[in-house]
Order: sequence, then structure tokens, then C-alpha cells
Amino acid sequence: MNFTNFPALTLTAALTLGAGTAQAIEVTGGSVGLSYSAFADDTDFNRWGLEGAMELGFTRDFSMQIDAAYHDFDWTDIDSTLLGLHGIYHMNDATSFGVFFTREDAEGAEADILGVELGHEVQDWEFEGYLADVDTDAGDATLGGVLARYEMSEGFGLTGSYDRGEADGNDLSRFAIRLDRDVSMTTNLFVEVGSAKADVAGARGSEPFVGLGGTMNFGADRGTTFNQRGLARLIPGL
Repeated sequence: MNFTNFPALTLTAALTLGAGTAQAIEVTGGSVGLSYSAFADDTDFNRWGLEGAMELGFTRDFSMQIDAAYHDFDWTDIDSTLLGLHGIYHMNDATSFGVFFTREDAEGAEADILGVELGHEVQDWEFEGYLADVDTDAGDATLGGVLARYEMSEGFGLTGSYDRGEADGNDLSRFAIRLDRDVSMTTNLFVEVGSAKADVAGARGSEPFVGLGGTMNFGADRGTTFNQRGLARLIPGL
């Protein structure tokens, strides 16, 4: 990765390093997850995903998150890999701001994703949103999304999320409802249902999908501040 192409990210990293001279760098959290999704009408169109993330704390206010992922689309036999980096400022215990860069590769086709993100917690609610510019060999695109999660009793959580990518009038969007549960102090399992919509070259279509998976979290904060950002995560199956 050539970080000279994204000055905002390098500036954030420099600030975190400069502010952290009084404290040692520590791993504040991380996760490893496995997921599966498929279109409800034809499960031959499916996607497997293996994702990992780790967050390094420089001070109480500044941290850096590192992402890595592998996705496999069964029917088309396309593999996708992802590497990402977030520079994060924790304004307080409830609100965090981030700037991120993701490099995604699918069968030699590369995408550079640069954006900003925001996370906020209030009582039993967690909110997250992001907006990004996507640079590919085929042209530029925009990518964005929001999610809200409500923590219920008995370790259950309910999440609604919406993500959308747009390029030259072509749209791809994904809406999902997820039910998850903590089955141990470190392990969370989920099931989800949703709808994927595409409007490409004047052709429109939407398909329902289902998904399931699990995540193992570790560290003092039991996970990382933000979700991963990428294009393959929007697509339930190919």
C-alpha cells in the first residue's frame, strides 16, 4: 500500500503516534469472524467470508484498527481479499470518529476505498455510519451506509443496516435485519435476512437473502470500534 496517496490517513496516524509517546501501544480489542450468505431463491448463489480485525491503542483518545478479510463467491468462483486501516479518535466513551482506507482485490481487479466514519452509543443503542470514495480501474464510485443495533436482554441484539454503492447511475444496495446473541463472554452468533437490489445499465432487480455466522472477540473492549468497509461485504452471493 502506498500511504502517500491518502494524506488524511497518514496525518491521523502521525497524530496518534505523537500523542502516544507517554504510553505504550497496546492491543485494545480484536475479532475473528466467519459468515455465510445466499440468495433465498437459489442458494447456489452464495458467499463465504472470513474476517479478522485488531485495534491498537496509542492513548485513551487515539487508536488504529487493522482489517483483513477473504470472501469466496461459490457460483462464479470469484475470490476477494481485503486489507484495511482506520485512524480513530475517541471523543469520549460514547462517540468515535474515524478515517479509513481499504484496498480490495477480486481476481486482479483492485478498488481503493477512502472514507470517514462515525460511531455513537447511547444507553442500549449503538449507531454507526460511513461515507467513502471508491477508486477502481473502471472508474470512480461512492459507497456509504448506516446501522443501528439495540441490545436486548439475555445477550440478544437486533440490528438494522443499509449500505449503498453508486457509480455512473448504476446502484447496488443492501438492507438487512440481524438477530445476534452472545453465547459466551467472547463468542457471538447471528442470523439475518435482507434484500439486495441492483440497478445496472437500466436493468433492475431485487432478491431476498439469508445469512448466518459468528464472531469471536478478544481484548479489553471485546472487539474493534468499527466494522470493515468493502464492496464484497455488500453482495450476498454470486
